[in-house]
Amino acid sequence: MATTTDPGALAGVLAEEYTARWSELTGRWASRPGTTLGTLGPAGTSSDLAARFLAAEHGLRVELFATFDDVLDQLLRERVELALVPSAYGGLTGFHWHRDLRLRAFFPQATPEYGIAAAPGVPLPPGEGPVSVAAMWEVRRIYAEVVPASLRGREVVWVEASSTQHAASILADGGAELAVTNAPGVRAHGLRWVATRPGAEIIWTLFGRAEREPSGGSG
Repeated sequence: MATTTDPGALAGVLAEEYTARWSELTGRWASRPGTTLGTLGPAGTSSDLAARFLAAEHGLRVELFATFDDVLDQLLRERVELALVPSAYGGLTGFHWHRDLRLRAFFPQATPEYGIAAAPGVPLPPGEGPVSVAAMWEVRRIYAEVVPASLRGREVVWVEASSTQHAASILADGGAELAVTNAPGVRAHGLRWVATRPGAEIIWTLFGRAEREPSGGSG
């Protein structure tokens, strides 16, 4: 991509790059209906919702996986054609720096509402001791941002979750006292909100395998 010091010119270059990537990608999708897009599941994750949005617009087929490591593996094994990964994912560099992958396109889109959830009819954990909270590593900071005053300052024992939906499931199954999840997770597992914040607009990245170089020589 060309470089420039003029802000107006730079904006034009970036817009051209963005448009060119999408034109190439949507052209491929149009010529190959049912292109497979892999991302993080289960249904209801923010990644799933973003993938379904693209699928509805461009006739894609969505495959959901338990972790982004699984998504990466399936992309490298050519079992999916593209991977959809949010910029907020802590392991995104694993996609950017992989020699066999290329960034195909990117776009901004807001996530659903996020927050702290509790089981229905269950009061907030009493006392002053530790509180167990199920959450993905990437969204743990939301807890401190919105935690109610009655829980502020108490030690948090994190219960590792692989997705927002997994965190909601852990809570529903009694594996934690609270969970950091999203609105679909609350609805799917019959939870109740303790505190919420609006969704965040993040950049979604689309990775595909690098094009194979044609073999040289005349034999």
